[in-house]
Amino acid sequence: MRLNNVIPYSKRDSLRKITIPTTLTPELSQIMAVILGDGHLECGKRYSQTVMYRINIAGSLSEDFAYYKKIINPIFLKLFNIECNFILQRRDELAVSVYSKAIAFFIKSLGIKPGRKVDNNKIPPLILNSNDEVKKKFIRGIFDTESSISFKKDNKGFHSKPIISISMKSKIFIEQLKELLDHFNFNPTCFSEKSMRRNKIHTRYTIELAGKKKLSQFLELINFGNPRHLTKIEIYKKFGFYPPRLKYKERLDILEGKIDPHSFY
Repeated sequence: MRLNNVIPYSKRDSLRKITIPTTLTPELSQIMAVILGDGHLECGKRYSQTVMYRINIAGSLSEDFAYYKKIINPIFLKLFNIECNFILQRRDELAVSVYSKAIAFFIKSLGIKPGRKVDNNKIPPLILNSNDEVKKKFIRGIFDTESSISFKKDNKGFHSKPIISISMKSKIFIEQLKELLDHFNFNPTCFSEKSMRRNKIHTRYTIELAGKKKLSQFLELINFGNPRHLTKIEIYKKFGFYPPRLKYKERLDILEGKIDPHSFY
């Protein structure tokens, strides 16, 4: 799909030789998903004497650094000829940023609204009307950043029943994500939950893929790119179960044979 590339460049963009894609590729759809998942866009936001043009993505240093450094950063370099900035904030918080007027305006032109996550966040029409490969990479990007993988106990006491889930405030986003998953015959489960915080009712909307068959189908057709999830899957495949609440380093140690996962029971 051809894209509109009438995009304003700053002098710094020109000096850094920032490039802008001319077509909607699977890799670009993955970047869009990551921004919608873990990030937000600032396009002309004023801070005192500064006007900000930035993509900012938040993650966990221990869990997500490998993903953003080894997977997402090379995509930014390939698409835009720029590398991400990595900043450790508080404790285990990781900030991944890209500063560019041209890139900010380009991302906005794709249908991503500036500002932090909003309750009515939507999947851009470009994605909904794209080809299957673009849709698959978008789904992967959303599940890499927004999903959780948990394993329920079986009758032997081991956590061997997989559930992939995504929970958001935006009802329409979850409905659109369900449409994408239905397109690939996943038939996910959707539900909503209400909670009370600060004397106000909050509703979150959840989409789930539960069971071994759904997990196998997802890994075959979409798969994950984030080691946060892949390490859990590898342990599950190797041992047939996954102990809950393992840290990333513990998962690596299990996969390297340094820790027996049975020791967590």
